[in-house]
Amino acid sequence: MDIGLNDYIIAIVTTDKDMKSNTVPIFYAKDRDDLEKRSLMISKCVTGMVHDVLNDTFIIVKH
Repeated sequence: MDIGLNDYIIAIVTTDKDMKSNTVPIFYAKDRDDLEKRSLMISKCVTGMVHDVLNDTFIIVKH
């Protein structure tokens, strides 16, 4: 049995400049292309997965 914190959000990448968070780092992208590139780079660095959660907002999750 595996007990503990296994899944968590590492970062949020968005084009929405009004989005705020006190717990998760937010990276702001200038457009959709920049959003996809930043998300991919960050996910590779932290070995996380990118999930599209809203219009022009991705989260990077460690599974």
